[in-house]
Amino acid sequence: MADTSSQQCTLRNAEYEDCETATDLLRELGLSIPVGRDEIRYHWRRFWIDNPALAVDGPVPSKGWLLEDSGEIVGFFGNIPLLYDYGGRPVIVAGASKWGVRKKYRTETSRLADAYFNQENADLLLVTTGIKPTGRIFERYGGLPVPQSDYDQVLYWILNARDFLRAGLMKKGFRPELAAAAALSGAPFASVAMTLGGHRPHGHSEDIGTLQIADIGDEFDGLWQKKRNEADRLLACRSAESLRWHFGTERMAVQTRVLVSRDADGLAGYAAIMREDAPEIGLKRLKVIDLFVAGDNEVVIDNLLTAAFEIGRADGCHVLELVGMPATVRDHIVSRHRPHSRKMVTWPVFYKSLHKDLDAPLQDEKSWYVTAYDGDTAIF
Repeated sequence: MADTSSQQCTLRNAEYEDCETATDLLRELGLSIPVGRDEIRYHWRRFWIDNPALAVDGPVPSKGWLLEDSGEIVGFFGNIPLLYDYGGRPVIVAGASKWGVRKKYRTETSRLADAYFNQENADLLLVTTGIKPTGRIFERYGGLPVPQSDYDQVLYWILNARDFLRAGLMKKGFRPELAAAAALSGAPFASVAMTLGGHRPHGHSEDIGTLQIADIGDEFDGLWQKKRNEADRLLACRSAESLRWHFGTERMAVQTRVLVSRDADGLAGYAAIMREDAPEIGLKRLKVIDLFVAGDNEVVIDNLLTAAFEIGRADGCHVLELVGMPATVRDHIVSRHRPHSRKMVTWPVFYKSLHKDLDAPLQDEKSWYVTAYDGDTAIF
């Protein structure tokens, strides 16, 4: 017998006052989402009201879309406006985030996707994903993988060989005690290979300062202007205001630090580093989630990576990771520090242009500067 309940669904735009019931649905579906009324309302207010992208003149993108059956929310697709720049003009990117549909109503999923992909008041659609179904949906609607070569390659430096090996063996299914024993015997050989192979950044960390998120000041505006003027490429906004907003949650403020390099002209570059452990396998991980340097200065990049490496070791981390970066930085500067690499299970970033004047430029790899700062990868 056919299920007719989904035929009664209505689709409408989400409003801020829907945030609590939409969050309840997402939590029911197994998504990681804030708990508690104040936390939930702060979470969505940050994206839908206090977002710097909403300060740009022009129509405001939708907050998202809801499927309802007899007034009950059964599906939700969140839409997060993000401020970018291309060629000196603002570009409003609509990031796909936090969406799901109750099983009984899965046949209606396409209605939410239609609303997202056919939305107005945005210039570009972007999704950062680690799962194949989301990528397939984007491709079905004409989306393309971001043409930044090797973006699906995670570069990493091992900080603690024994514990890194133990975590890797546990990920492969070894019991904790067997993984620990095998890692203990293999660690000396791995450490020697790392030393002889030069698998670590080499620079001068004493030239690097450290800031908390709240300390990000006007000097970042100067760096942002320099990078905007270097080339016509799509850049997520990194003004001081946008950086403080992006990393502005309590969790991000605790887990994230900003390494800075200064010269006679001011801020020469920064690296944002974030702890993102994998406790299920006992892995303590530090990530370089953004690397932004005037003129892609090699010495500055070397020093920032070296400082991140040394902080990771001092904090007891097992590995330092980096994803993204243009080929000019990744292949010609970062690669000199001989990182290891592993491939992600799926291509992680897809986009769709909603304006014809962006179509051709964005098919060129040189028009992109994508790091873990983009999309919603490091925004929560």
